[in-house]
Amino acid sequence: MKKIIFAFLFLILISFKTGDNKSNYTVPRAAYSVTAGDIDMDGDNDIVVGHKFSTQTSWGGVSIAENTGCGYFQISDSLFVNNGFPYIHTDYFDDNEYIDLFSGHVTADPYTVYIGVIYNYGLYQFDSIKTFPLVPDSPVHYFTSGDVNNDNHNDIIFASNGGKFWGIMYNDCTGNFSTPEYHYVTDYFPTALACGDLNSDNRDDIVVCGQSTEVYFSYPNGFQLLLLETDDFKEGVSIVDFDLDGDNDILTFVGIPYINVSSLIMYENQGNNILDTLEEFYFQPISSKFFVTDFNNDSLQDILFQLSDNSGFVIYYNQGSFQLGDSLFIPLEPYGYEGVRDCYCADMDGNGYNDIIITRLAQIVLPDNLVILFNDGNGNFVDDPITQIKNPKHKSQNPISCYPNPFTTRTTIAFSLEKKTFITLQILDIKGNLINTLINKELLSGKHKTIWSAKSLNGKEMNAGIYVVRLIKGSNISTQRIVLNK
Repeated sequence: MKKIIFAFLFLILISFKTGDNKSNYTVPRAAYSVTAGDIDMDGDNDIVVGHKFSTQTSWGGVSIAENTGCGYFQISDSLFVNNGFPYIHTDYFDDNEYIDLFSGHVTADPYTVYIGVIYNYGLYQFDSIKTFPLVPDSPVHYFTSGDVNNDNHNDIIFASNGGKFWGIMYNDCTGNFSTPEYHYVTDYFPTALACGDLNSDNRDDIVVCGQSTEVYFSYPNGFQLLLLETDDFKEGVSIVDFDLDGDNDILTFVGIPYINVSSLIMYENQGNNILDTLEEFYFQPISSKFFVTDFNNDSLQDILFQLSDNSGFVIYYNQGSFQLGDSLFIPLEPYGYEGVRDCYCADMDGNGYNDIIITRLAQIVLPDNLVILFNDGNGNFVDDPITQIKNPKHKSQNPISCYPNPFTTRTTIAFSLEKKTFITLQILDIKGNLINTLINKELLSGKHKTIWSAKSLNGKEMNAGIYVVRLIKGSNISTQRIVLNK
């Protein structure tokens, strides 16, 4: 539509600056959501913030903070989208290697609900937003993506609370999408959404939560519904291999305000579309959001809970076999006029451990509304990047070579060591999650090489996509992108 505008803004207008340390930044107001990914394909994660429309500045859209090296950031672009682009997500939709952006948004005149996709062509060259209108007039607030029909191209899945439906747009393998397909639910209002393969058939399945938790298994002839439970309104859902047995499990949680308690509900995957409900895990205080990721590099996915009072976060480390260790509280100074908060976890300073990125929403100028807490791997989350590179913009020649790249079944990873060194060689997915550890020992000086056969730590074949080879030598970390085609 003509009223959907895509433009670059001058740096002075977006007022992006550092605070007293390297963890505090100020981006445009109404910062509603945040994600991270290697937008410019230079080997480190950048930050993408989705903004609601601000009537004070007549601006809404996307701001992008470029990682100039090891956790130091500078503004690179701001993209204006009429009525904002608040629910920011990233994934790969077309045939190039650059990660794209998507969100839902609405226009007022005439009132129309859209899903918008901004295609990334590298070097911060973004195509104009492509919009896909939704026929129902209820806004969609929940989004995810995945390969639902096993054609090696990611589809977009969405859900509407007020409209009581979820839907999917299938990728036509060129980055364009089909007319939305709608699935209406009964007796509950969707509040959370996740996508992932639950029965190892290479087709991503869909979990929709509200007062009910429903699993929609994807098959060539349609979806098969499994109702897990009908209790309490869930605040979030995640599909992840929580017990490292080779198949994905389901985690959901709910905050119970009248008793200030949060409840974690875990479903163990037994195979054959059977998910066992485990005993609920209760803790205080109440939480509003969770994020599941590996914080200590033990290959087990841990859980970060965002506290509802905005006082900080609580991490529960995964001990294996669905057992959680003692909690770790991470304080964060609250703002009295702060509205919604969002968070995302990824390795931002290249030290090998996932950090926490936080956005704060206000319809006024809010200083330090983008905050990064850097993970040192020892249970500490600090204000400055761990690597402390004096010249962050300097990029040396990559010591890792991978061939062939792209590859279809296996790739050879080669590197050299100047002296006898203990090294760790890992495969990560594009979001920084550990897929496999290929080498973790001391090696002699000289040339070395190993082969990755596109399998996870537990032998599961990985789907097509972009992966990261990470070589850790003491305090030195190098990465190389590889592309798996099938």
